[in-house]
Amino acid sequence: MKQKTWPDRSDGVRFTAFPLSKPNDNEENIILSRRSKIGSKPSLSPTDGPDFSAFPFDILTKIAASFNFPNLLAASLVCRSWRDALRPLREAMMLLRYGKRFKHGRGGVRRNLDKALDSFLKGAARGSTLAMVDAGLIYWERGLKEEAIALYQKAAALGDPAGQCNLGISYLHAQPQNHKEAVKWLHQASIGGYTRAQYQLALCSHQGLGVHRNLYEAAKWYLKAAEGGYVRAMYNASLCYSSGVGLSQSRRQARKWMRRAADRGHSKAQFEHGLALFSEGEMMKAVVYLELATRSGETAATHVKNVILQQLSATSREQALLLADNWRALPSSR
Repeated sequence: MKQKTWPDRSDGVRFTAFPLSKPNDNEENIILSRRSKIGSKPSLSPTDGPDFSAFPFDILTKIAASFNFPNLLAASLVCRSWRDALRPLREAMMLLRYGKRFKHGRGGVRRNLDKALDSFLKGAARGSTLAMVDAGLIYWERGLKEEAIALYQKAAALGDPAGQCNLGISYLHAQPQNHKEAVKWLHQASIGGYTRAQYQLALCSHQGLGVHRNLYEAAKWYLKAAEGGYVRAMYNASLCYSSGVGLSQSRRQARKWMRRAADRGHSKAQFEHGLALFSEGEMMKAVVYLELATRSGETAATHVKNVILQQLSATSREQALLLADNWRALPSSR
């Protein structure tokens, strides 16, 4: 997919959901097998420590609504009362696992979005925000935007950053658009460190959507998202440093973020980093990045690459293309 060199009003990212942790199949059974041990322990007295069983269950389930499976299991072992109160969320986690299998066709089952949606909705009914977000994704992809937004709203209200981010993006694309609400929820997710929301919030500040256009604020959020591993933000942060827009101009910082984006598969960054290497006389390295950019659809990189190849020996050409064949993108948040 080609990335734009600078955001316009159609720029955005796909909705996102938290990846499901991969618990051992026996973990739920481990909890159940420990019931007798937990139940046989004497209750803590006020002098022994806090009485966790007195914690209000409605607050507990709201706090735990966005827990992943390992955290939910750990909370379930605190005391008998918590174990019983969190049972619906543990069931939701199992339903979420089944839904993921049907959604992606993994674990020996065929891909079936109807069964995936059914599992996600059952998990959402038991209070899991992760299931709410996944169900919302399927609804949105099917054009059922009101149903998707309703689920995102529930997840967002319970503090789920993916739900907050997706709700914000929904308001940007819904009819009618609601830019102020979009910025509100993107900001909520951003201050919690959710990189996709930070990138989207930067775009809103850059374009003046829901807020006054503020390039300094946009650059701040581009940089935060870049530092969190978001590839598109790395590219935009590089442009900010290169042009001095929103950030103090710095060729060194611009090169650093451009290379980081290139090494993580951003095709335009690969093209521009290749050009920079070419200008510095690093012909072999330049060919590798320009070849990668060409394979990702950056047609402008083809001409420059061919010019350089003509200057290299046959052995060097083969070596450069072999490096491109064996290249793998570094991990990133997106």
